[in-house]
This record gives sequence, structure tokens and C-alpha cells, in this order.
Amino acid sequence: MNDLNYQIRKANENDLNRITEIYNWAVQNTVATFDLENRTEEKAQEWFSLHQDPYYPLFIAEIHNEIIGWASISPFHPRPAYKASGEFSIYIAPEFQKQGLGKRFLATLCDTAQQLGYHTLLGLITGTNAPSLSVAEKLGFKEAGRYQEIGQKFGKILDVVVVQKIFA
Repeated sequence: MNDLNYQIRKANENDLNRITEIYNWAVQNTVATFDLENRTEEKAQEWFSLHQDPYYPLFIAEIHNEIIGWASISPFHPRPAYKASGEFSIYIAPEFQKQGLGKRFLATLCDTAQQLGYHTLLGLITGTNAPSLSVAEKLGFKEAGRYQEIGQKFGKILDVVVVQKIFA
């Protein structure tokens, strides 16, 4: 990915269709999300509206005006005491995976979280997703817990690993 001329920027309304396409590809083809049905236009708009709050940023990566992935920080939990804890999500178009963009996105999210005053950033990663777990570990995330056999998708029962980075 380093030799490709891509940029990361904040997402805008015009990006939503492509963001949703990338997410829905993951729904249909991966265990990166435990959604079983594609995100509807209505749900996508609702989700996007949350990410118009500067505290819950949404970024895209693009090459030659083509969106190739997205990353966001969402509320970890709706109760007010969790406000300083965010949950990250990263989704990359299949043809651009395994080229370093996930690591770049996660580094961007960590920098942004610190600038916004987050105390901790968490990720919930499927236990079989070794590449994502490795990227998180390389960027200083530690395993904070594991939900065993919590999700079922594609005929498999799957664990979810909770990774966490605490900012000083």
C-alpha cells in the first residue's frame, strides 16, 4: 500500500453509499461483522448521522477519488460513564486488504482519540481474524478479554476478542 497514492480524510455525506457497499460486502463475505443482513439505506443514514458528531469521527481512504475503506470511532456503550471510551471499526474493500491500510487507519484513530480526550479505545475482533488482532497488537492494544463462542455466522461458532489501548 505504501507505493499507492491514497489519502485519508474525514468522510462526508457523498461517501455514504460507498461506505455502505464496503460494509455490506463484509456482511456477506466475512466474519468481521456479526451482522447477518446488509445495512439498509435508512440504517446507514442513522449510523452516519451519529458520526457527524466530531467526538465520533468517520474517515475514508481514497485513491483517485475511489473510496477503498473506512474507519470510525463509535460510542463503546450508551451510558454516560463510558463517554471517554470509544470503539473502533475498520473496513477495507477486498482488493485493498492486506496492504497496510488497516494499520494506517488504526494509527489515525488512535491519534484522533487522543486529540479528542478519550481515555481508552477498544475493538471487538473476531477470534479467527488473526491479521486484525496482529495489527492491534503492533499498535499497542492488549487483549482485555474474550467472549467465547458468542456469535454464529457461516455455520461457525465464533469468539470475540476485546482489545484495548489506554492513553496516558
